[in-house]
Amino acid sequence: MASERLEPYDGKLSCTVLMGLGSGNAPWLPGKAKLFYHIAKCGSFLKAAQISGTDQSTLTRQIQSLEKQIGCPLLIRQSTGVTLTHKGGELFKEVEPFFLRMKGFCGNKYVEINGEKKRKIKIVTTNAVAAYVLNDLMLDYRKNNSHLVFEINGEDHDLDVILNDADIAIRLYDPCALDIQQDFLFKLEKKLYASEEYLEEYGEPQTVEDLKNHLLIVTSLKPEEYPYSDIHWILKLGMPAGKKHEPIFLSNSIECMINAAEKGVGIIASYEKMSIVKRSKLRNVLPDIREKELKIYFTYPDYLKKDPEIIKIRNYLHEKI
Repeated sequence: MASERLEPYDGKLSCTVLMGLGSGNAPWLPGKAKLFYHIAKCGSFLKAAQISGTDQSTLTRQIQSLEKQIGCPLLIRQSTGVTLTHKGGELFKEVEPFFLRMKGFCGNKYVEINGEKKRKIKIVTTNAVAAYVLNDLMLDYRKNNSHLVFEINGEDHDLDVILNDADIAIRLYDPCALDIQQDFLFKLEKKLYASEEYLEEYGEPQTVEDLKNHLLIVTSLKPEEYPYSDIHWILKLGMPAGKKHEPIFLSNSIECMINAAEKGVGIIASYEKMSIVKRSKLRNVLPDIREKELKIYFTYPDYLKKDPEIIKIRNYLHEKI
């Protein structure tokens, strides 16, 4: 059997590459080119698999097929992630603007409900912000904007508004981000809280050094699982460098942690803007002690910067938060 002839890559995306590599999830962007974009942008097959909803073995086969069709290697797998070959870098420079242009060209997403056309807006943020800052506000917003459908997704890893095919991301400022708008929205400051029951039994700490005589509640998440803040900040208060308090209770659920604090188990660190903290019966202790503030931004793609619905939502959240 004669071997397949591979045409050398000429530095430009041909119509064959752009339009003939499969349908993928979006009809306007061929599947293999979109998967290549995800891998190159994420720098990892694992992260690209999470973003695209495609398993890693399928990603590998698709990229191998793309490399065969183009006629040269595009990616180099390393222990630290994925790097692009020279030709892969050239291809990425062609794919990325095409990807962004087509997303903008295709416009907004709509769904039909009971015979009525409604615009769907996808918002991505962290789990805590989604559940305890954003959700109530957007439900209230929709009461006067019934023409909208909201999808609010919480993820505690780094979020990319474009890769996640989102209209809006509520996240920290990204100085390296391109092709997006980032407007300051609000600040978060982590403070210390305890129940009246706990304070009656153990007394109220007057200094951070007093925390060595108190019981502390923390998340069981590892620091690398939550890149937005120092999740074990409370364990370092009043301790020598490199030392930490031992917690009395751990959980990866903020609901469980707040519940434990309400039942008098110990002192917890959390954000006052979270509705779960506002609704709790916890009292702020050591009020002058707070973690370094986090500045949260309303992020959206450049192609939506003049969209009246997006701007209206941004202004509403800025006013309410």
